[in-house]
Amino acid sequence: MIRTHVYIWLIISTLAVLSVSCGRVPDYDKRLVEVDSIVATQPAQAKAVLLDINPNDLNDADEAYYNLLLTQACYINYDALTAGNDSIIQRALDYYSDHQADKEKFTRSNIYKGAVLEELGRVDSAMFYFKRAEVYADEKDDFNRGYAQLRMGDLYKRHQAYDGRDIEKFEDALKSFRKIQNNHYLILTLKDLGTLYRYRNAEKAEEDLNEAILLAKNEKDTTNYVHCVANLAYLYFMQSSKVGKDATALNKAYQELQQILRLNYLDKLTPFEYSTFASVYANKGKVDSASIFLDLAELQYGSDPSFYESNNFKEPMSEIAKANGNMLKYYKLSHECDSISFSLYRDLGVLNVMNAEIDWEKQFKEKQDADRRTRYYFMAGMMLLLLLLALLFYRRAHRYDKLVLELKDQSRNQMQDLSGLQGSINELKINDERLKSFISSHMGMMREMIDACYHEPNNRIAENMKRIVKFQDSNRDNWVKLYDYIDMEHNNIMTRTREQYPQLNDKDLLLLALTCMGYSYIQTAIIMGYSNATSVSVIKQRLAKKMGLDCSLNEYIERNEKQENPNEKE
Repeated sequence: MIRTHVYIWLIISTLAVLSVSCGRVPDYDKRLVEVDSIVATQPAQAKAVLLDINPNDLNDADEAYYNLLLTQACYINYDALTAGNDSIIQRALDYYSDHQADKEKFTRSNIYKGAVLEELGRVDSAMFYFKRAEVYADEKDDFNRGYAQLRMGDLYKRHQAYDGRDIEKFEDALKSFRKIQNNHYLILTLKDLGTLYRYRNAEKAEEDLNEAILLAKNEKDTTNYVHCVANLAYLYFMQSSKVGKDATALNKAYQELQQILRLNYLDKLTPFEYSTFASVYANKGKVDSASIFLDLAELQYGSDPSFYESNNFKEPMSEIAKANGNMLKYYKLSHECDSISFSLYRDLGVLNVMNAEIDWEKQFKEKQDADRRTRYYFMAGMMLLLLLLALLFYRRAHRYDKLVLELKDQSRNQMQDLSGLQGSINELKINDERLKSFISSHMGMMREMIDACYHEPNNRIAENMKRIVKFQDSNRDNWVKLYDYIDMEHNNIMTRTREQYPQLNDKDLLLLALTCMGYSYIQTAIIMGYSNATSVSVIKQRLAKKMGLDCSLNEYIERNEKQENPNEKE
């Protein structure tokens, strides 16, 4: 008996030692550690030091570290990236995927894997790795998490995400950078937020851009200072162009641009910023100056033929034509600008980028479910093993016959519980497949709706929307499956609501279900067949009133989460 206990303790001690040794961060080559300290600020020097090191002389851990630093240095140094760079960072990522003790480098490897893929034009794959870095970043690693969120927001912004994900990611990045007080990335994030908010919340855009300008001035970051001032000027110019606005906003735009001129920062302007100068000056009646700024833009960027087909050229040209009284040319160019702007919002790549994050979240949830099932099996196996060991010990002692019989009964019950657990897991898999089928069908209809909104005439859009809604109403089995899923995720809310409020119809329940799933007003309006997304808010208020609630629909959902679930109690 004593010898058996000794063997058990030896095995446990050996496993503990092995787990500690496997989880230890290796001692990296000092040369690589020194390069890491300068790679973000002096990438050219860091790259030169790395090229003097022979990676074949390094061990596996140092070689992975070397590949990560080399990719980072090349990227920050604006080197042209190729498939070779992709294979280099992939080797680092493979190592850190198998040795996740150094979580910071695993996160950074995912970020630069995504950065290389983005440079190579594989934006959906890039989003996959940025999302992976965001989720797996250490709780205290605010910089890498914030940087991953910044890259995700930039992808959504460049591909014109239409559901607010771009702003959501930039806001998350802003929180991360505020925690560590990284002013450089605070400026970049605030500048992007100010640009996005221009079309949605002018007051918030002005607030973010002014904060970025103040930070850039304090940090003596002249490049970003110029960009933020020019963006703020364009915001004021947009406000001055609205019907019913006076010249106050235009004067504010003019004053902001004068700051750039006084500081002689014209060499830092982009084509868009030259365009802003030309448009504002044309509206101020300074046509000659406006033409000069447009000429400067052509001189610096006119070698690219696409420049003349962009709004950076056509918009100031239209404003100059208007200032000169040539209204025919003004209307023609304005129409071309509207067509270009509309085409930008039909970026087909946005669905690939958005679906990349959704697919990753699905895979992550499936992995969590698989890990949970593995833990269940392990726990059941351990219980059976303990029971068998107890049975063995008592058999050898030839005592406690009554207890042996009880242990046999317990073992039989455990096997039955395990069988029931297997049945529950199989049922969970079936429900998962049903949910996947529903989500696939739903996304297909969403794509059809978006395609109709962009390509069909106005009188066909409503017909298309009604046809899709009618199809949804006639196929209620899918919605019943959706309600079952929402019951699992939201504390039995659909069942409770149907029991407590029998006066609700199918459309009321569908609106509640879509709200539980976090659908935006636009997505809700498209699925339910409303022509105006803003009406969803009013309809939600009417539903709350119909239910006799003393709170909003969202608050009703939150309160439901806190209620005791009778099924769980049983």
